[in-house]
Amino acid sequence: MADKNTARQTSLEESLCVDGYEEVETQTVEKECPEAQLELNAPAQKLWYHGRLDRQTAEERLLNNNEEGNYLIRESESKPGSFVLSYHGTNHLISHFRIISLCGNYYIGGRQFDSLSDLIGYYTAWSCLLKGEQLKYPVPPPQPVDDRRKVVALLSYRQLPDTDEISFEKGDLFVVCNELKDGWLWVTSLTGQSGLVPAALMENLDSSIDPVEALPYFHGNITKEIAVQRLQRAGEGSFLVRPSDNSPGDYVLFFLCDKEVLRYRIQNKTSFLWLGGRCFQSLQAIVERYTKEEIVDGYKLITPVHRNTLSSQQTNDIYASIPQSSGPNLLSSLDESQSLKGYLSKRSERTKRWKSMYFILNGTESHLLYFENEKRSKPKGLVEFNYSSLYPVHDSFFERPNCFQLVSEYNNNNNVQICYLCAENGDSAQKWYQELKNHCENTRKQKSVLKKFCSLTIKIIDAQRLQTKLFHHPYCCVSLDNVKVCRTQVSEDKQVFWGEEFLLDDIPTTTEKFSITVCNKGKRNSTDIAHVTVNLSELENTDMIEQKYMLQPCNSTYKGDLGTLRVKASYSQEIIMPQEEYTSLKELLLSDNFKHLIALAGYCQANEWIPLSKACLRIYRYERLENQVLNVLNDLEIEKEEEVSTLFRATSFTTTMMDQYMRMTCTPFVHAAVKNTVQKIMDSKQSCELDPAKMETPSEAKVNVDNLLHLLNETVEGIFKSTDSCPHNLRQICHHLQLQVTKRWPTDETVKTRVISGFIFLRLLCPAILNPKSFNLVAENPSEMSGRTLKLVAKVIQNLANLVDTGTKEVFMEVVKPFIKKNRDKMIMYLDELSNIQSVHPVKQENIPVDLARDLATVHQMAATHLQDLRKLSETQPCLRKLVAVTDMLTDHKSKYIEKNS
Repeated sequence: MADKNTARQTSLEESLCVDGYEEVETQTVEKECPEAQLELNAPAQKLWYHGRLDRQTAEERLLNNNEEGNYLIRESESKPGSFVLSYHGTNHLISHFRIISLCGNYYIGGRQFDSLSDLIGYYTAWSCLLKGEQLKYPVPPPQPVDDRRKVVALLSYRQLPDTDEISFEKGDLFVVCNELKDGWLWVTSLTGQSGLVPAALMENLDSSIDPVEALPYFHGNITKEIAVQRLQRAGEGSFLVRPSDNSPGDYVLFFLCDKEVLRYRIQNKTSFLWLGGRCFQSLQAIVERYTKEEIVDGYKLITPVHRNTLSSQQTNDIYASIPQSSGPNLLSSLDESQSLKGYLSKRSERTKRWKSMYFILNGTESHLLYFENEKRSKPKGLVEFNYSSLYPVHDSFFERPNCFQLVSEYNNNNNVQICYLCAENGDSAQKWYQELKNHCENTRKQKSVLKKFCSLTIKIIDAQRLQTKLFHHPYCCVSLDNVKVCRTQVSEDKQVFWGEEFLLDDIPTTTEKFSITVCNKGKRNSTDIAHVTVNLSELENTDMIEQKYMLQPCNSTYKGDLGTLRVKASYSQEIIMPQEEYTSLKELLLSDNFKHLIALAGYCQANEWIPLSKACLRIYRYERLENQVLNVLNDLEIEKEEEVSTLFRATSFTTTMMDQYMRMTCTPFVHAAVKNTVQKIMDSKQSCELDPAKMETPSEAKVNVDNLLHLLNETVEGIFKSTDSCPHNLRQICHHLQLQVTKRWPTDETVKTRVISGFIFLRLLCPAILNPKSFNLVAENPSEMSGRTLKLVAKVIQNLANLVDTGTKEVFMEVVKPFIKKNRDKMIMYLDELSNIQSVHPVKQENIPVDLARDLATVHQMAATHLQDLRKLSETQPCLRKLVAVTDMLTDHKSKYIEKNS
């Protein structure tokens, strides 16, 4: 727990939300503070806290004081458990800002505080609540309010490990922060410890009660005679405390000592208790002292006599009634149709590491919570969708796929917080991205029937006339409306050339421009030096436009001619009609042995294959037809191939479909096969270099060979054990491939092995070893030595999968030949086992996250682009006339929708 006088800026900020009315924007203008921790001094709580209060009464109390800058805090009537900061600003404008109370923390304006007092202190001394306005004058309530719910423990409890539960003893006193689901409370103890406790073990105390009455041995309503009787029943050394009859406000300690009841008066003076001339801070302190020291010669306090004594059966019944704490689910009731749960990796802009966290998207409350794990109930942070925008993250940005980002900017104060998220696989990323689109400020659904799907293609070609003193290691970073989304590699050449193309295929419809910043990579940090900005309106309804842009300085430090940047770009806005409009197109894609897809793919350019394959695969997977379409495409490829050695080696629409399908479905398989080995290589400080030219001394060779062979053996062992992790559908496709190539080349004994290795190894496992970040196997880039080891391992494994020895060009690789020969038969058995599966055992498949309207619109757009070619082809293939007619019909319908909604 952070110090209570420290305000912590969370990486994902909580929003301001008006208590049931129109939202009010705030301006977070921070004063300069050289200290990491701020001193948050606030007036006493009794001067500004009013308890539960309605909006109208709050406004009346503010106006009665008639001073601009006055304020009060109240509990929300519409959302009990939340609070509202009511503020009287300039021009007598009263604003109400919602404060969310969650597990002992308070959120307002994107900041997390440990107490309401800290919040007041921050907006009094360190930041403006509204532009140019700070809290000045607290408005006190008519009477001081202490409405905190207090409870006392009836029994002891021991926490479950790895949860937010806390242990406590019978008689411990707590203040309730939140009432959670399933009979759990989030509380704070008198010592400041906070966490979960079972409500069944707690007894309510009146908020005005004397704290000593929470102590189990304090008996507030018994006579002296009854006190004596209870001690006599309890036996020697027993004790209890009751109020003094003769001195109201004081207490009397009753103690059974040597068969005689002794009584000691405890004086209550101001904030201290006095006994026998000694001063104590509490009654508990007195008891603790005299259970260790003698209170009278030869005797100590031994057994407290509790006022409520539960029977064994009652105690057992109470413990049995305690529900198991269930992590984040305790926070609120979630509407399943408005929620999404699961693990994502999170990387903030400041912390450079990825960390797996458990996320809950609560659409009803319009926020995203994240937790350390699914056993925790206290969130690590929160994103408020009303102040957050969703943007894509290209694979190039972190050199890993399935990433996206939430950009939170509260009240246009330039205090932007960025949360990068990464899903385990493409399906999960698609599910989260589509659900977040429904809630984020820049992507949520509009009232219009039509949806827009915007895509941007950028090719950064080269730069000229860069100042060498500024650009030693230049690279480019692309931003959408100042949000970074992709980047090039670093250029090390004198003639700066990148030639990298980026397809951003679901950018927010609110995006107005993109910019390219040319940066220089330093040893520790990179520097933004120059940039160009392009308005998307300049690119609408055009093909790829190539243009040379003059670089502009990022700040006044850089002067003179900074050079030029050559860029090609295109921008398209695809109108998406309601899904039912595409029914005819979907039926065509699913019929006639997929001839319409095959014809369309034949006219698409290579750079169109990936978006077409992604859209079609989502459609076919949704319809459970992925096996059929991939089998048909593979059969056609096999049929037209003459040389077995080049089968599936070139990039085609078929191999693109297979690549994308494996990317979508094989993450668990890849992790099971190679993750342990890759992680070991990343952690290892031992070299496996075999090339003498790259060794420091020849004596390293023997040790390096041993290291490499050890890693190779571990790698194949992990791969050979991963068969059951391979997706059932992919294994069926492999089985079909083996049957077809055996028919095509019946005399080739190895073809059925090599056709499978070409996909499983050449296109999946070996690329994963070479570039582990791109498959989410690791979070960080490998070191130079680890990268070299990964390359050697991938190279040998690929040769093994190809059933060939090492090449003759690299003599130093001869040392791995025995390894390849030893494992050759095992590799054949593994690939045969992987493919030896029949389709007689149906496997239950999860629902595929898909936006069918969007994917069908993508197919329609490509068909419309190549309509003339398809029309000509339909003259010789009459079955394609339906595709031409449906494309024309959809184009006409889309025009009418646009006209109707314009």
